[in-house]
Amino acid sequence: MIELIQHKNFILKKLKYKIDKKISQKILELQKKFQQKFSEDEQKKLAFSQKIDFVYNTTALEGNTYTYAETETLLSGVTVGGHTIKEEDEILNQKEAWEFTLNSALQKQKIKITENLIKDIHSRVGKDTVVKPGQYRTGRVKIGGTNYMPPKTNQEIENLVSIFLTDFNNLKIDIYLKAIIVHFTIALIQPFFDGNKRTARLLMNFVLLQNNYPLFSVPVTIRQEYIEAMIYGYENLDIDKLVKLLSELMVEGLEEIV
Repeated sequence: MIELIQHKNFILKKLKYKIDKKISQKILELQKKFQQKFSEDEQKKLAFSQKIDFVYNTTALEGNTYTYAETETLLSGVTVGGHTIKEEDEILNQKEAWEFTLNSALQKQKIKITENLIKDIHSRVGKDTVVKPGQYRTGRVKIGGTNYMPPKTNQEIENLVSIFLTDFNNLKIDIYLKAIIVHFTIALIQPFFDGNKRTARLLMNFVLLQNNYPLFSVPVTIRQEYIEAMIYGYENLDIDKLVKLLSELMVEGLEEIV
């Protein structure tokens, strides 16, 4: 059984990944073109225009059965039959959490990721659908498909998140890589009873949007590859597969826009 051990700088010191210099350079070049092509106000409008796509994909990745068309209908204010109240709430919660994240990231004065921000996002993601939304869990959780076990106690979670954020906010690496790292690490720690990856994907976008990148959505069409890359990361503290998968998707998305 693989288990996190409380250790100073444990996650960032032990986390393994390779950087494809060609992909990295391509992302940086495309990001510059994006920033030159669109003003900050236009970047904000573009991000908010992708609400349906993001909400649909991020909830579908976690097993929500709403189709894209049904998601669009529900977000327009029309109730859709044939689904549970929980699934409906998940969609509406994700919309609220998404709007909160974008507004937080796109304000003029930049703010750092803090424990309060993480909890504020999760409280919206998990409203009425998960145990103790916005509060670190106080018991064990398991991740399907792997023997990896996240930290058990509330104190362990608090320590790991605090240590991680201190180091993360001082990281001097490419922004797209920082975004992937915060996404993976929050999912790795699993600070909440449920809704961790949905929260983690919003935090990834918080980092990207703050630094003049477009909104990034992980499409449900690559669900299997995404889950496999995450599980490999959990079990080996190696996010090479995840970095490769998501960075290539970022290139595709940037090329479509610029």
